[in-house]
Amino acid sequence: MLQKNYTIYTIEESPFELMCQSLLSQIDTISQVIKIVFFGPAQNNEEYLSQLQTLRHCIKIHYPERQPLVSYVSQKPLKGMLNAEVVSIDPAEKATCYYGSNYIIIDDGISRELITEGILPQDISASHSSQSNAVFSQVEEIMIRENFPINSIVRQWNYIENISLFDDDHQNYQTFNDSRSHFYSQTDWTHGYPAATGIGTQSGGVMVELIALIGEKLINNALDNPLQIAAHKYSQGVLLGAIDPCTRQRTTPKFERARIVGLPGRQIIYISGTAAIRGESSVIVNDITEQTRITMENIDHLIAPAHSQEPGTSFEYKLLRIYVKNPSQMEDVRTYMKAYYPDIKKIYICADICRDELLVEIEGIAALSKA
Repeated sequence: MLQKNYTIYTIEESPFELMCQSLLSQIDTISQVIKIVFFGPAQNNEEYLSQLQTLRHCIKIHYPERQPLVSYVSQKPLKGMLNAEVVSIDPAEKATCYYGSNYIIIDDGISRELITEGILPQDISASHSSQSNAVFSQVEEIMIRENFPINSIVRQWNYIENISLFDDDHQNYQTFNDSRSHFYSQTDWTHGYPAATGIGTQSGGVMVELIALIGEKLINNALDNPLQIAAHKYSQGVLLGAIDPCTRQRTTPKFERARIVGLPGRQIIYISGTAAIRGESSVIVNDITEQTRITMENIDHLIAPAHSQEPGTSFEYKLLRIYVKNPSQMEDVRTYMKAYYPDIKKIYICADICRDELLVEIEGIAALSKA
């Protein structure tokens, strides 16, 4: 599995196509770009689809021979009007890359890695249930085509428009969880579920990105956090929405707190979306700075023991993605992170979170380093 580089770019407000062109000009300094995740200001689905089309058009012109994967997430950045999170691989890395229509396969002789761009349903205005099922149907088609079992997924991003709202008595996030659970039920997960984030968007319907990984020699383990109950073991009391009439239960969110993957001396940790939750309950503190502190304490505690099998090594954060519910509180979070985590690459995004009382959610990537 190849190590990847992550770079953040931002641009101030201007006509959308000019913002796209300006960002891509900045990205020109990066070689071997395989994926770009854009975060931007789409206010409704019509605007979202128009801006996504503009992004893809600009990408095609800028990369006439081989386009990187493109995702567009309808979340307002803290800094600038349009942000880009760029994923690249070192040109010195020896690997063969094969591009599908909305995914890439990277084969380095030891492992095969499947990376998708944002997978959308055909109709982003349909019900959340219809959209979720349609997205997972596309995911299944890709994985069958490329001979990746469903349980080879190691990281998944789930973007859900109006995540915390209800359609009658069905919460949108719970509806998505029901669809994900049904998709995952086709196989066993004896080595744990993927790391994952479920986060809200302003528009764009339901969108999923994922990374799947195959390799017999790979380290590929789920990480638990002693401070938190695994999300897939939540009790019914913390889940919202209608109860399934067949099982008489709500399905739990099927993800692990993190996954560690790679080879000895060359590993990364995919850190799931994490918030101020202890056990399975939210820490009820109406203080964004305190919630940020508790969230980072959870993450620090989660990855701290991960290097225990390799003496003389530790993990360092390569990237943190920080979601803040209320734009007015963005600066409070940024001030805290700058004071206590000053040297980590970060991107700040305004987004709804799956529980009303939670004000901030943080996910990230950490990499093994020699002490």
